[in-house]
Amino acid sequence: MATNTIPTRTAVTAARSIRSGGRSSGRATKFLPFWLLLPAILILLAVQVYPTLYSLWLSVNRIKGGELIFVGLQNFDTLFKDLNFGRSLNRTFTFAALYLVFTVGIGLLLAVLLNRRVKFTGFYLVLIFIPWVISDVVAGTIWRWMFQQSYGILQYWLQPLSDRSLLVNPTTAMGIVVAGSVWRALAFTTILFLGALQTVPVEVVESAAMDGAGGWQSFLRISFPIIRPTFLVAVLLTSIRAINSVGMILSIMGTTGGAGNATMTTALYMLNSVMRDGNLGQAAATSVILFAFNLVLTFIYLRLATRRDTV
Repeated sequence: MATNTIPTRTAVTAARSIRSGGRSSGRATKFLPFWLLLPAILILLAVQVYPTLYSLWLSVNRIKGGELIFVGLQNFDTLFKDLNFGRSLNRTFTFAALYLVFTVGIGLLLAVLLNRRVKFTGFYLVLIFIPWVISDVVAGTIWRWMFQQSYGILQYWLQPLSDRSLLVNPTTAMGIVVAGSVWRALAFTTILFLGALQTVPVEVVESAAMDGAGGWQSFLRISFPIIRPTFLVAVLLTSIRAINSVGMILSIMGTTGGAGNATMTTALYMLNSVMRDGNLGQAAATSVILFAFNLVLTFIYLRLATRRDTV
């Protein structure tokens, strides 16, 4: 009897070892996704979360003699009393509205045309995509050169409209910045919409055409509801980019925002607060306000994206 208990005890010990090993293996498998995501999480914390929190802290402080002095909401109070800041907000909303309408509208139109499988579609896509692969500095410099008084090609064609360069005209300066920014961003919205339109079932569109639906009716009733999530994403990303845009404006018009500060948006105002005035607290307060605008846009997008159609 004693000899039979040894194998039994050995089997019980082995079973317990297997169960404990299975539990430890299960725990390791449970936390595996976290460990795989940990490098990306650390990078996001370093380049996104920490700068945001530090900007919030700077916005309620003032740097004097190399030391931070807590001033509460004084930086925000100074901003809202500054007429130049109020004007920069108006210019930002004007620029964002024009940029959003033309970038999304023309991008959607080009996507619909290219989705019809016209000849030389690949060539047209390359032409549209070229501005997207160059930097804001290069693109902005190109547009600034085209409107130079002495050798600008577009300025030469538009010579009957104005004897001076359109860059120094407060009325046309914002239009030039919007046109250059839209030209550079069209590739993003066009390719985004084109990819979405290619997911629309061809059979459904052909059936609607057989039932007498025209091209416009077919797009509104069939294609657009299918690409609606992509449309909302494009509107959100384009709006955020418009509010925070500074590269093209800086490259075309310079740090002063053109003639009479005609293109001095809030993002450029924030940059000047640091580079020209050295006021980090005021610049941080401006960044917090822009961050709040971005949060509001994101919240609106989430509400629209999660809302169920009642039609």
